Amino acid sequence: MNLTVVIIAIILWIFYKKGSNGLPSWLVKALGVFLVIMLLRNLNEVYHFIFDESDAWWPLVKENAARFNQQLRDLIQTMMKGREGT
Repeated sequence: MNLTVVIIAIILWIFYKKGSNGLPSWLVKALGVFLVIMLLRNLNEVYHFIFDESDAWWPLVKENAARFNQQLRDLIQTMMKGREGT
């Protein structure tokens, strides 16, 4: 059920960002209130979901950041060697 709520929230957010006028404003407000109530009622699960997902994603983010920094250092060193050669 929580996945359904997340999917509905994402779809509504996409409609909102794309400027879709197909949804009446009262419906958007009602669904927003519903989603907030669902989040508040399941606050413990929301907390665990956020932190479990962040723990799962952190190694990937850390690895990509380290690789990016290494490539940036290599690029700067290459540029500096090119400057010294002229």
